[in-house]
Amino acid sequence: MSTPFRQEHPLLDKLVTIEAFLVQLVIYLLLWFWNDYLALILSMILGGIALSILVIAKMVELVETSRVPKVYYRFMVICVLAPLIAGIAGLLLRNGLSWMN
Repeated sequence: MSTPFRQEHPLLDKLVTIEAFLVQLVIYLLLWFWNDYLALILSMILGGIALSILVIAKMVELVETSRVPKVYYRFMVICVLAPLIAGIAGLLLRNGLSWMN
């Protein structure tokens, strides 16, 4: 029999706040300003992986209720939104993709 998760995750709770979103956003934006081709590829890959994990976790949660803390789902949503918002901002600030010209 497995032991239940603790209800308190102090380190994870600190990471899953607006700071986690802002750190990811800054890293993705710096990548967009440095190399938009690499930024597009990494944003699509990392955002897609995070979205896939989030969808699978939610589907499993519907089948059988787990004791995964809600902070996990918030962090996964942040991992999906940060590359998306940085990509939109990078495209708008650079007036498109430079490697497509």
